[in-house]
Amino acid sequence: MQTKRRKFFTPLLFSPFLFILLISCNGESSLTEPQFKILNEENIAKFQAAADKVMRSYPVPGMIACISVEGEGDLNITRGVGNLSTTEPMNINNNFRMASVTKTFTTEAVLILSDEGKIDLNKTVSFYLPEFNIPGGDKITIRMLGNMTSGLIDVINDATLNAAYINSQGTIKFTPEELIVPLFTSTLKFTPGSQFDYCNSNTILLGLVIKKVTGKPVKDVFEEKIFVPLGLTHTFWPETNYLPFPYHHAYTTSPGVLTDVTYYGNSIGNAAGILISNLADLKIWARELSERNLLSANSKAERFLFGTGGYAFGLDKMGDWVGHSGGIFGWNTMVYYNTIKKISIVIHTNTLENTPAGVTFNEFGKIINNL
Repeated sequence: MQTKRRKFFTPLLFSPFLFILLISCNGESSLTEPQFKILNEENIAKFQAAADKVMRSYPVPGMIACISVEGEGDLNITRGVGNLSTTEPMNINNNFRMASVTKTFTTEAVLILSDEGKIDLNKTVSFYLPEFNIPGGDKITIRMLGNMTSGLIDVINDATLNAAYINSQGTIKFTPEELIVPLFTSTLKFTPGSQFDYCNSNTILLGLVIKKVTGKPVKDVFEEKIFVPLGLTHTFWPETNYLPFPYHHAYTTSPGVLTDVTYYGNSIGNAAGILISNLADLKIWARELSERNLLSANSKAERFLFGTGGYAFGLDKMGDWVGHSGGIFGWNTMVYYNTIKKISIVIHTNTLENTPAGVTFNEFGKIINNL
């Protein structure tokens, strides 16, 4: 089982909107509203065709997507079924597991707490979590955890943890303290701060730091600092393996057999991948990832310090798009915002095989690139 970030298309180059200068009757020049709309009939047909192409090319039970253009509104797309047993169609209001998109919430919470003076990004893991034997803990800073340069191994790849998760059919409930145990006997992959390496251990540790400095469960910090201020009424940290209605089922073909994994809980992801949400909330979140309204000027800058891996403090960058991908058994999600064209894209599919949400994002990106 993996919770991974994936690259889906090379950086895109975009042309600016064309504004037409008109001469008014009284001889004064003025700018009219742009004559070109992204969500016109022609482009809507292209987006719809792109979704159809993915559904034809990959074994995807269902897809939901939202393309939101500032000043124009939303294009919502649904394809396929959310339940293979009942053939119930996918619904744009469905709740789903966002997997690694959770990392953007955890890192945002860390930056908010930094603004409040509760976390210092320059202090080390050992400063905040001295009770744990983290390799390199006296050298790995909070900043390194956020930008994935710690050098830690990824505990999500641990064979024992994975076996326990699979054998329990996802019913096992890991604590973050249990998840980081494989770190205690491991060695660093490289000198902290010298390389980028995407690693779930980093964000799980950040969750423990949040809990330590606030004295509260991470879910409560998210609620207070992020969910309520932004009005995210369908985003939450689940306490059980179940999802609130409405939701769709999730499927995996691994190991070669179609399996319903809807109720496989995601405690194995914890602060790196446990959250549940829906399209409407993640559309709001995509915009926050770009505008960073909950952050101070310093934290806004920190959020956008993209390194050679195209990764900043819990944020991915591909061309003019910033956001994050998420994938775990049965669930694949893309949440990105185009900082130039002011477009939010949220895509979710109820299978991870072949990363169909990522492929769809690539197809949508090609269309926008050619506008």
